[in-house]
Amino acid sequence: MYILMIARGYPTEEDPQWGCFEQDQAEALCNNGHQVVVLSVDSRFLWKFRKVGITHYSKNGVNYYNSFWFPGVLTRTISRKFNVFIKKCQVDKLYKKVEFLYGRPDVVYGQFFFNTDIGVYLQKKYNLPLVGIEHAGRFNSDRLDSITKWMATNAYANADEIITVSQTLRKRILYHFKRDSYVIHNLVNNIFFDSVRKVEKTNSFSFVSTGSLVYGKGFDLLIEAFSLINRRNKDIHLVIIGDGVERQNLQKQIDNLKLSHNIHLVGKKTKGEIVQILSDSSVFILPSRSENFSVSILEGLAVGLPVIATLCGGVKECINEKNGLLVPVENVPALADAMKKMYDTLGEYDSQEIAQDCYNRFSPSVISDKLVDVFQKAVEKKKKMS
Repeated sequence: MYILMIARGYPTEEDPQWGCFEQDQAEALCNNGHQVVVLSVDSRFLWKFRKVGITHYSKNGVNYYNSFWFPGVLTRTISRKFNVFIKKCQVDKLYKKVEFLYGRPDVVYGQFFFNTDIGVYLQKKYNLPLVGIEHAGRFNSDRLDSITKWMATNAYANADEIITVSQTLRKRILYHFKRDSYVIHNLVNNIFFDSVRKVEKTNSFSFVSTGSLVYGKGFDLLIEAFSLINRRNKDIHLVIIGDGVERQNLQKQIDNLKLSHNIHLVGKKTKGEIVQILSDSSVFILPSRSENFSVSILEGLAVGLPVIATLCGGVKECINEKNGLLVPVENVPALADAMKKMYDTLGEYDSQEIAQDCYNRFSPSVISDKLVDVFQKAVEKKKKMS
């Protein structure tokens, strides 16, 4: 099957997490024998991250075509809808280029509602089947901003099939747009399964967490909880991977608690670097205030780490009594108690069993097969309508 994916972009050295969901899925589909071409329109503000014009990039059998002419903030000053129109024009130009090079795709696959909305433009103009997948956390809110509602309504009303990454998100999309969807969880890159560690208690004990340093990820709560258990044991460390607008505030919180020798904000890392840090850690923690279905949790499980996570979104769909502990959202004492319990009982967890269970449910081959099943349904639906 020839799959044309519309994505945010692809990871680079400057921004290793940008478009990583899309790249992992594209490579998984390619490794299962499918042809994948990825289109993206980059409208981020920082100019230095990419070249102006249409650029081509190829990695692991997947071809990426990106369009960047100017930051989206320039067109958004006119109107948000005008900005969307400009993006659709850029994707149309990319589509004509890749159709000339590779032929007509079997299906268009939009990542996130804003790219599925762009996919509707191609669907209608070229009579193509369209599947959209949703990851966005903003749908957990009962109220949506007008531009999100406008784009998502168009996307979900017209896509031939919709995928969501958790049962929780499925219910939210159904609530907002009266459109049901197939639930297919996020996948975890095979690189993490190659580094399964033996879980054991040593003199060096380290909690680890990854994610954007934003309010919703709850790192302020994690730091506060860590301060409670650190009073009992000064040899415990916490490593937080990621960057974001809250970094300065979090560092100030760490300094005020006099924990700079125990809590380490290490910034953005590549997948290979994340694998190494996880492999050197003892327990993974996700302290989010809101979440759909965390790839970060899967990465921790894939290397065999037990997980502590807050009970939000689709987290309960991957955590059970054999691989971790669940705690209430925004409950610092409960989070601290779970950290202490994990420290005391770490040896009771079987790292090989944790990693194998993760592989059986979330490996690239398993998830890509499920995606293709939905793509086939969209193709058949389009044939019946033609």
